Amino acid sequence: MKRKESRQVDYEVELDKHISKWCARELHGLDVLHDRLHSPAMDKTMIAITWTGNLGLIWILAAVVMLLLFPQRKESICLLIAMLLSVSIGNVALKNSVRRARPFFHKEYKLLIKRPWDYSFPSGHTLASFASATVFAQMDWRAGIVAYCYASLIALSRLYLRVHFFTDVFFSMILGVGLGILADYLYLSHFFGLF
Repeated sequence: MKRKESRQVDYEVELDKHISKWCARELHGLDVLHDRLHSPAMDKTMIAITWTGNLGLIWILAAVVMLLLFPQRKESICLLIAMLLSVSIGNVALKNSVRRARPFFHKEYKLLIKRPWDYSFPSGHTLASFASATVFAQMDWRAGIVAYCYASLIALSRLYLRVHFFTDVFFSMILGVGLGILADYLYLSHFFGLF
């Protein structure tokens, strides 16, 4: 019995070492990114871009405008479904299950924005942005290019402002694309029974 417990402790110690090394590499990457791009103008730009991603603001605004202009267009409904999925799966389920501390808990940073109060993984800004961009891409490839470019700027802003790790943002990009596709599928399958 002691041998099993000893192996378990050894495994946990090794896992902790690997996680610490991974975290240190990600923190170094954030420092390099910030140092290479840093300027007062870039600070203001990244703050403004990340602000438009707060609560999915830019994407909710786009959905409302689309609903007002084209009330029968499926894309406006799909965009709202994508936002709902992003919030419920990303901000509620995953963030509270994984509970990953943000970079500024591991290393002291002077933040340019108010400290986010929730967990780091996944990036809600990036998740909602890529889910929404995927809906736009399914609507029209040109709209998709513009939306993916803006979603990428939002993702970059989260790294530049040092409020997320690279893995938070990368995973959120992939999951966001998947949720955008799922939103379209749910709409077409009449899952919500509203359409």
